[in-house]
Amino acid sequence: MNCDELLHLAPLYLSGELASPQRQSCDLHLQSCRECEEILEQQRICDARLVAILGNEVPDHSQIDRVSRYVREHIAATSRSRKQRWLVAGAIAASLIAGIVCAYAWMTSFAVPSSYTAAAQDHWAEVVEHEPRHWRSTPAEMQFLITASGLSSDQVSALAPAGYWLEHAKVCGIAGRRTLHLVFSNGTQQYSLYVRPHRGVKERVRVIRHNAEEVAGFETGRFSALVVTTSTSTQCEELARLAAARL
Repeated sequence: MNCDELLHLAPLYLSGELASPQRQSCDLHLQSCRECEEILEQQRICDARLVAILGNEVPDHSQIDRVSRYVREHIAATSRSRKQRWLVAGAIAASLIAGIVCAYAWMTSFAVPSSYTAAAQDHWAEVVEHEPRHWRSTPAEMQFLITASGLSSDQVSALAPAGYWLEHAKVCGIAGRRTLHLVFSNGTQQYSLYVRPHRGVKERVRVIRHNAEEVAGFETGRFSALVVTTSTSTQCEELARLAAARL
């Protein structure tokens, strides 16, 4: 087996798909050809880096194997020298790795926090489906919960948009954290505001859809809050922006 033949079979060799006689021929060639051995080692390193970057997020290893094999086969099929092939392989692999890193960062930046889905599920069960809960509905009871959560009655009153009022409240656990659940109503529509004290970096309003609900979350630097509604994403964002400006 010569160098060109080995480079042509390299994708199958690295993926363990070569038949035994061909694999043995490749092994014999690599024992005597330092340059081919170095090229395959670089390809192994690139493969390992791709796997390390993607980790458990890889949806289908067979697809990645096919892409990797396609790239190697086309590199091997060129008329360039082996050194040029190695340089091209390295450049393509580096570009692939950089692209996957960017794609992975982009996907994770849009990952939905567990608190969003937890709030949506809680709102659906307690407000939409009206599952039995021990709500606090009298002014004195609600004031006690509001004060215990680090808010004032004036702040909470200012959170309601025109035509809405605070209907009832309770304390619940959202994503494992003690959170004040406020339900505002205009007589026909209701929406939930989940708020808890949290000192951290301010974050602008972010809206996601969960099943039939819209969830908008934000951080004020003093509070972390989530608005959940079955209305439009635009209305959900408006409610969240109002709350963010007044918390």
